[in-house]
Amino acid sequence: MSESATNHFSDSITIDENTFFQLYECYWKKLYQIALKYLGDRFEAEEVVQELFTSLWQRKDTLVLQRETVENYLVRSVRFKIARMYKDEIRKTGKINELKEQQVSFNNHTEKQVLYHFLKQDIEKLVVLLPDRCKDIYNLSRERGLNNKEIALGLSISEKTVENQLTKALSFLRNGLKKYPRT
Repeated sequence: MSESATNHFSDSITIDENTFFQLYECYWKKLYQIALKYLGDRFEAEEVVQELFTSLWQRKDTLVLQRETVENYLVRSVRFKIARMYKDEIRKTGKINELKEQQVSFNNHTEKQVLYHFLKQDIEKLVVLLPDRCKDIYNLSRERGLNNKEIALGLSISEKTVENQLTKALSFLRNGLKKYPRT
């Protein structure tokens, strides 16, 4: 390093323009090779080394390096930047996956709502087509929530008749709704 770059302590280095270029010339290639080894991408490796030297220059007024540890400092700095890149990538991937899951869930929910709406409309259309007695028993069972015994008492018919009419109605509806997926 140049004499102008050293403090009154012979092992300290302050960064000026001359010292900066000396550090760059001396360590750029080694730092680039380390970054390339870990990242496997030339452009990313170059970017990491550029960011390191940019950071050194930006902190030139406050940064004092020790002559015997400057290489270790620079190597650790590159590794730290790479580790931060990996950490950021992992966090970003996690967020992207989380958003994808939310999107799929939202899409499934919307799709299910639309399917439910169409299914309900088709059921209503089919119920209208049922014979009157069958339709009345179905509505009492499904819409009012009455059990077979309550329906039989209310209509003065046997429970067996209620059961037969419900079976007939459900079979008719099932046949009319075959286009819908069964889950």
